[in-house]
Amino acid sequence: MPKTDLVYCLRIREAVGKIELYASGYSEPYAFFEANDQKDFNACLLMLLHIGEQVNKISELLKRTYEQLPWQAIKGFRNLIAHGYVGVDRLIVFDLLQQQLPALKQYLEHIIRTELQQGTFDKMDYTLSKDSSYYRHIEFDKIA
Repeated sequence: MPKTDLVYCLRIREAVGKIELYASGYSEPYAFFEANDQKDFNACLLMLLHIGEQVNKISELLKRTYEQLPWQAIKGFRNLIAHGYVGVDRLIVFDLLQQQLPALKQYLEHIIRTELQQGTFDKMDYTLSKDSSYYRHIEFDKIA
């Protein structure tokens, strides 16, 4: 695996953590959409776009190794947000955040943990990442 795959996985995991923060406390999609003049909704869209960007950078080898993750669908949703921003369905976004994001989070943590154990992700890079102020929404103690 390319060394940079760890960075991309951590960036995705950080974006998931931010989405959890921005979308917390909402149980109804229309309230989430309208809250804070749509700021929380838009922040989540930006993080979903960022996730798609990072997925696009991950090596094909890692994607083939963990083909259970819908890499192409994640990238496709990024494209939908980027090119059809006004037409993004708030119900679909809310469902994705509530139903699919937790599974993505768990699976990313599994990938990072497995690749660290196998030595394909650099443990020193991982350790240094723990101290980064950029990654403040990752629960590192739950990963490795």
